[in-house]
Amino acid sequence: MAFDTLDPHLKAIATKALAFFKSKYGRRGLTTGAGIAQEIEWAPSFHLKANGFSVVAVEVADNLYPEALRGAAYTVEHYDGPLISAYQVCSLNAYQKDPKQTKINLLRKHGFGIVTVDEDGTVTMQHPATPLAQHVSEEELDSRLQKLTPTLRVSFRSAHATYRTNIVQGLQQAGQIVEAIIGSIATQAHAKGVISKAELKGRLADVIDSLYGKTVFKDHRAALGGAREFTKDRRNIASHAPKNAKDAADTARKCKAGFLDGVNVASNLIKVCQAMGYKIRIHSAC
Repeated sequence: MAFDTLDPHLKAIATKALAFFKSKYGRRGLTTGAGIAQEIEWAPSFHLKANGFSVVAVEVADNLYPEALRGAAYTVEHYDGPLISAYQVCSLNAYQKDPKQTKINLLRKHGFGIVTVDEDGTVTMQHPATPLAQHVSEEELDSRLQKLTPTLRVSFRSAHATYRTNIVQGLQQAGQIVEAIIGSIATQAHAKGVISKAELKGRLADVIDSLYGKTVFKDHRAALGGAREFTKDRRNIASHAPKNAKDAADTARKCKAGFLDGVNVASNLIKVCQAMGYKIRIHSAC
């Protein structure tokens, strides 16, 4: 029977957790105590399909961040199959006894969700998981945002909040921030007579090309070229809906790379503004 390898305490927790996840996702593809795929050296306590292109996998253990999860992270993230969201389920007592939430914060940082079960059998989602292939931690994001203005940091954090639940829309939101910076540069370049009104009103790629071709921007062509490439790639990612699980995994990784690239592009464009004496003028809601 299911969970017979667990001691009675953990078996009760696993049974409650299984009922919780079945109520949330149904029981399609439900498997207990077996691996997800040959490429993944992890046999979670149970896993099931969240939808056609994604799987939720759950490790039941009272020792926080067990070796099974530590070893699974890389192979799950790079698996060319269904997107996998991974959870640890533990007792509420184990969760509360983690000193300064050291291991809990590590689980969150590495993209794992956390669910607890208390003595009465009440199941609580403490921290939701996102598929590991698309995970961008708050810590990684914050480290990359350090070179941005306060307004841009707020904008990218808002985009990241969207990204956590919808990777394509989150990437689009990051792209809109970059477009707004380019628009701000172009508007000020027009005010200084660097580009014409017609050039200012052109398509985004043409606006970047106009700036790129001006002598005053010759030392900043790498940043402008990076912005043009980013806007092109971002649109290509968003325009192709995944047809199968492999496509979904590939899209997730591209969205992750694209989102982080958007932050880097914004940082380089800020350097352009600083060198040119321009101000960044965008709305924080971008």
